[in-house]
Amino acid sequence: MSDTTTVFDVRGMTCGGCAKRIRTAIEADLGDGTEVVVDHKEGRVTVTAPGGVDAESVRAAVERTGYEFAGTAA
Repeated sequence: MSDTTTVFDVRGMTCGGCAKRIRTAIEADLGDGTEVVVDHKEGRVTVTAPGGVDAESVRAAVERTGYEFAGTAA
């Protein structure tokens, strides 16, 4: 099974603490084998997961932590 990487836009992040909250929430929801890189300066979340990235789970995690999920990055 190959890894899939998807980049999402997230609004409202202002610091490393924001990035850590989002990363922790996504990793908890998507489980083992998921790599999450959050760039609060660019407002981007990059998720790599075996077999595909569940965008709905990413959206739920982002919104649960209080940030705005803006969809897949162009």
